[in-house]
Amino acid sequence: MNILICGAGKTGAHATEILANDGANVTVIDDNQAALDALADSFDVATLLGEPATAKNLVTAGVEDADVVIAATEIDEVNLLCASTASYLGADRTFAMVTHSTYLNRDILDYSKIFSIDSLICPSFSTARAIASHLRNPAAMKVERLAGHTIEVQQFEVTKGAPGIGRHLSDVKLPGGARIAAITREGTTYLPSGISTVDVGDEVLLVANTDVFHDARRVFRTKDSGRRSVVIMGGSPVAVWLCRALKNRGFSIRLFETDPERAGELAEKLSWVTVIQSDPTDTNVFTDEHIENADAFVALTNDEHNILSCAWAAGLGVEETYPVVSRTDYAPFVKAMGLTHTFSPSELAVAEIQKRLKRKQLTKIASLTGDEMAIYRVRVGKNAPVIGKPLSELQLMPNCMVIVLEHDEHSGTVPSAHEILEEQDVVFVVVRQDFVDELRLLFAVK
Repeated sequence: MNILICGAGKTGAHATEILANDGANVTVIDDNQAALDALADSFDVATLLGEPATAKNLVTAGVEDADVVIAATEIDEVNLLCASTASYLGADRTFAMVTHSTYLNRDILDYSKIFSIDSLICPSFSTARAIASHLRNPAAMKVERLAGHTIEVQQFEVTKGAPGIGRHLSDVKLPGGARIAAITREGTTYLPSGISTVDVGDEVLLVANTDVFHDARRVFRTKDSGRRSVVIMGGSPVAVWLCRALKNRGFSIRLFETDPERAGELAEKLSWVTVIQSDPTDTNVFTDEHIENADAFVALTNDEHNILSCAWAAGLGVEETYPVVSRTDYAPFVKAMGLTHTFSPSELAVAEIQKRLKRKQLTKIASLTGDEMAIYRVRVGKNAPVIGKPLSELQLMPNCMVIVLEHDEHSGTVPSAHEILEEQDVVFVVVRQDFVDELRLLFAVK
C-alpha cells in the first residue's frame, strides 16, 4: 500500500511509525528538515522537503499512485486544502486531521463532501469519545466504539421495580431511537419481538442514540447509581468535547482552568458545567473543593503535569484517573505509577484511520452470551436484495435484526422500521450464527 503523509508533527510521525511498521510504502512531506530526518533515521520511509499542500509537491511525492493520503499538519485549513488537492489529483482515499468543531458540525455544511475528502479525523474528539466511553460504561461493548459517537450499546441485568418488566415490548414506551436488540434468559439469547417480555434477572442488549440512551436504560434498570462526580483539569478542546459527551448523562462536572479569559469562555459555552478558575493540584484548592471525593479525575494539560496530577489524585483517594499522554516514551513511567487508563490523541487518531482502512464488507464485532448470536458490521453490496426496501419489509426476524444504520462513515443511528437501505450503507446487525450464510446473500457480501 502506498501512503502519503503530509506533516511530520506528532500525529504525522505516529502515523508514519505505525503504517511503515505494517509494511506500507510511506512518503512524508514537511517543510521541517529536522523532523523529516528524524523519521528517515528511524523508519524505512521516503521524505520530501516542502509545503505539503502544494500540487507540485504532492505530484512529486507520487499522489497519483497513492492508496491513501493523510493530511496531518498542525493547521486545519492546510489539511483540508491538502487532502482536497490530493483527491483531485487522483489519490484513492484521503483523510484530513481537524481540531476545530466547525469542520465536524454538518448541520450547515458537510466539509468532507465539499472538499471531496473521505474522512475528517479529529484527535481531540477521538480522545474525548474514548474517555467518555470509559466514564459512562467501562465495559461498553466494542460495537459502541465502532458505530461512532452517536450510538451507545450496553448489555445489563434488568432490576426489580423497573417499569418495563412483565409487559409486552410493544406496550413498553421506549424513546424514539432506542431498541432492545437481544434478551438473555437462563443462558439462552434470542431476538425479541413485540410480544416478548422482560423479567427481573434477564440481561438485555440496549441500543440507542446517545441523546436518549439514559432515559431508555431507566425503563429496565432502577438501581443505577446517582450522579457521578467528574473533575477535569485543563480547558483544552478535548475538555469541551468531553463535557458535551457527558451532558445529561448523570454526571456532575467541575472543569478547572487557570487562564481567566479561557475560563470565562468555557463558562459561557458550557452552561451545564461548573467552571472554576484555579489549579486543582493546588493543595488548598484540592482540599476546599473536596476533590478526593470525586469519582473520576481527568487531566488534560501537558504530559508531565497530567501524569503527576493523576498519580497524586489517585494517592489521595480518587478511584478513577484518566491522564492524556502524548509521548509514547513515557509508557514505563505511567505503568510504574499504576495509571492504567491513559489516552494519546495521536494514537487514537491513527487507530481511527487504521480501523477505516482495514474494514471488510462483513466483520464480526462481538459474540453475545452463549455464542448463539453475534453482532456483525455489514456493508450493503451492489444489487443486494435488501436495497430499496423499508426495513419492515425485509422479514429478517427472528434470525436477524438491524440495530444501527450508517448512511456514511461519520455517524450512525438506530433506524426506524421505515428506513430504506441503499448500496454502500453500513448496518450493524444482531444475527443468529446459523443465519450468517443467508446474511451474506441478503447483503450481497462477496
